[in-house]
Amino acid sequence: MTNTDDKLQSWRSPVFLSAVEECRWAREVAAHAHAGQRDKAGEPYFNHCQRVADAVSGDREKAVAFLHDVAEKAPGWTPERLKEVGFSSEVVKAVELLTLQPGETKDALVIRAASTPLSLAVKRADLKDNLAQMKNMGRSGDVYLRGLHLLSEASSVLPPQRRAGFQRQKDQGSSTGQPMGTSCTAKAKPVKTTGGRLNGAVRAVLAVIAILFVGGCALGVWLLYT
Repeated sequence: MTNTDDKLQSWRSPVFLSAVEECRWAREVAAHAHAGQRDKAGEPYFNHCQRVADAVSGDREKAVAFLHDVAEKAPGWTPERLKEVGFSSEVVKAVELLTLQPGETKDALVIRAASTPLSLAVKRADLKDNLAQMKNMGRSGDVYLRGLHLLSEASSVLPPQRRAGFQRQKDQGSSTGQPMGTSCTAKAKPVKTTGGRLNGAVRAVLAVIAILFVGGCALGVWLLYT
């Protein structure tokens, strides 16, 4: 993105972003951070981030989806830097839970990702997208199937309050009217107004007034000279 470097230099905490703004900023940062990177199929890596974001609902989940590989795969990006450029603690924490740590196994990462509603939803979408990509390439996706199984097992033993939080987030995502796959960067539909009809009515009234005025003047002149 052309203005991202300037924003990274000037946008520092404390900055309050709405969920929609945070999602749009996450998309821009991810596109910048993954620029030039390719995935296992040779496609731009950001396409994977976009697909994962499209697979979840709610702007917070989409923000995490865009950023889920930034701290792990993009040089110079850390959770601390994400905080500095204005992302909320909730989003940054979820990104941390989705980031492979030194010496950590991928199984351990999957189990850890199940610990919060945000990271759980995004990790599930991430694994499913990787699995679909492997199938499209004619390669084995067993590692991703195993990850989905582990994620399901880990989420089933979440404390009740965390499971309730996950359900609340799902409900909030559906109550916004934002369908799955809708990007938070989608342009708003133009709003229809009655301005045109009002302007037409005003013009009609003015025309009547003008006619009455001209008629009155003509009548006055006729009476004056008769």
